[in-house]
Amino acid sequence: MIKTCIQKFQSALSAAERQVLQQCLQQAVQVVPEDAVPWYLSDAQSPTGYFTPEHADLILNWRQDWKRVPHGLVWDTPERSHASRSLALAALALALRELGHITGWRNEKFSYWSDADILSQGRCAEPAAALTSAFEMERAAFRFFGLRSHAVHVNGFTEEGFMWCGRRSQSKPTDPGMLDNIAAGGLPVRESLQSCVVREMAEEAGLSEGLALTAVANGQVTTCRAVARGWHHEVLWVYNLRIPADAQPLNQDGEVAEFSLLSPTQVVEAIAAKSMTVDAACVISHAVLHPTVLA
Repeated sequence: MIKTCIQKFQSALSAAERQVLQQCLQQAVQVVPEDAVPWYLSDAQSPTGYFTPEHADLILNWRQDWKRVPHGLVWDTPERSHASRSLALAALALALRELGHITGWRNEKFSYWSDADILSQGRCAEPAAALTSAFEMERAAFRFFGLRSHAVHVNGFTEEGFMWCGRRSQSKPTDPGMLDNIAAGGLPVRESLQSCVVREMAEEAGLSEGLALTAVANGQVTTCRAVARGWHHEVLWVYNLRIPADAQPLNQDGEVAEFSLLSPTQVVEAIAAKSMTVDAACVISHAVLHPTVLA
């Protein structure tokens, strides 16, 4: 059972190691930089995203449909519809890419949901695949526009309380060469969280659908921080999975260079040394310190 796996991982940690995990969670949400420029979709009450000052000036000097107001920038299409916004933002993102302001293009789109959109579902703020978003846009553009995205992360525990971790390929546009969860990936348009887990487990770790479906949901962690390309804001949906002794993760899509089976101490050492991605470190810390499966 996954409960036993997590308990063994927990029991192997010293008080100092637990403190490392606690500090990781405490630092997950960084304060928005003082010079960040919030932007609002139409008459939204809370910011849709955040621009760096340079990005805000670029947009204002280039586009007439973005307006400066006392509290930031405001934008929308005349139709105020998902389709019209998505079409306009797709053209804008492509133009920014051609100018060199957006890199790591993936040809994959993320959905943007406002707080009101998600909370209206009454499902613990979980974005449902059938829930219409405010708009969708190329995932590589989300940091430029400072938008909140969603991703799934899977912690792969063994019966002995060890953890399988993947090392990101050097060709990855984000965090190349760093340690990561056994599988993780952004939530693309019109895909459910569970479907995303199954797909990522198959692509990144070569594990079966049957095994992936046994992953246990463990809530969410939000991460926010300034990055080179703008503002990173993502909700990480945490899943814990017991990896059988006869299951060997093997990457299928070229995104993982290798897998390592690490002891609890080795995992915490990687987090402390910052050789683990920030998001993976937060997901591991959350699962170990707040495992809802043990409630």
